[in-house]
Amino acid sequence: MLTLFTVPKAFHGHTGIIQRNAIQSWTFLHPKCEVILLADDDGTAEAAEELGVRHIADVARNEFGTPLLNSAFQRAEESANYELLCHVNADIILMSDFVEAIQRVQANSSKFLMTARRRDFEITERLDFETGWEDRLRTQVSNSGKLSHPTGIDFWVYPKGLMDNMPPFAVGRIATDCWLLYRARVMKADLIDSTEAIESIHQNHDYAHTGGIVRLGTGVEAQRNRDLVGGKPYFFTVRDRTHVLTSKGLKRSLDGWTIWRGIRTAPVLYPDMPWPLRLAIKGLNNSIDFGRDLLIKARNAAVGRPGAQS
Repeated sequence: MLTLFTVPKAFHGHTGIIQRNAIQSWTFLHPKCEVILLADDDGTAEAAEELGVRHIADVARNEFGTPLLNSAFQRAEESANYELLCHVNADIILMSDFVEAIQRVQANSSKFLMTARRRDFEITERLDFETGWEDRLRTQVSNSGKLSHPTGIDFWVYPKGLMDNMPPFAVGRIATDCWLLYRARVMKADLIDSTEAIESIHQNHDYAHTGGIVRLGTGVEAQRNRDLVGGKPYFFTVRDRTHVLTSKGLKRSLDGWTIWRGIRTAPVLYPDMPWPLRLAIKGLNNSIDFGRDLLIKARNAAVGRPGAQS
């Protein structure tokens, strides 16, 4: 059916609790899925044995000791027993709707990347996976959880080979998801937003492993990831989807955002477009950028910050 793989952090304290919760939820998926933990941080081998999943320790790291995402993807693809893979962050709880959604997508698409916006929820203890655990958790998330923003995505389902030639991104830093989404679009795969069909639960946590939430986006590794993506034109989000999965099935995304982003992303998605169209798109984007810059300057002046950048 499916191979799920993740690069967990050390299994210490609260991080260890929520990672065990997430990984154990994956072991309850049906049909049964293969689960692989990659890297060798403290407690990973022991957690893999405890939860009955596979462990691969030899993942390349950068000079800061951070695992590299391209190495993890390569090792997962080499070792996976299934042609369909899912890279998922180690704090994400998945439930039965996840597999059901994949089966519906497979019935309509052979080349796709499926993801979804997560639900943020506070969990501080090990979950009780007794009968009815999904219903209990759904009720709790419905009452006090929060749908994340369009950059809050934490799983990516795709067929082997789609994510080849990945740059050496640092795991757990920003911008990696942008590249995955861009890669799907440039490879002409269906980019599927399954937020309406899947309730993926993100267990809230701190960002001590990156030096804090600020350094998550400003540190050396974060800036390197940005550079490897290629810069702002390549910063894709789930709103750059081509399809939406709902309870009624898979449908084309044809909203206003699709049109807007079609204009904005055309230069990087279709670099070989005929030159008259290329010039027209460039002129339109230049006008949009000029208007945006004027609005930013006006806003900054209104709040007493002339020359400030947004």
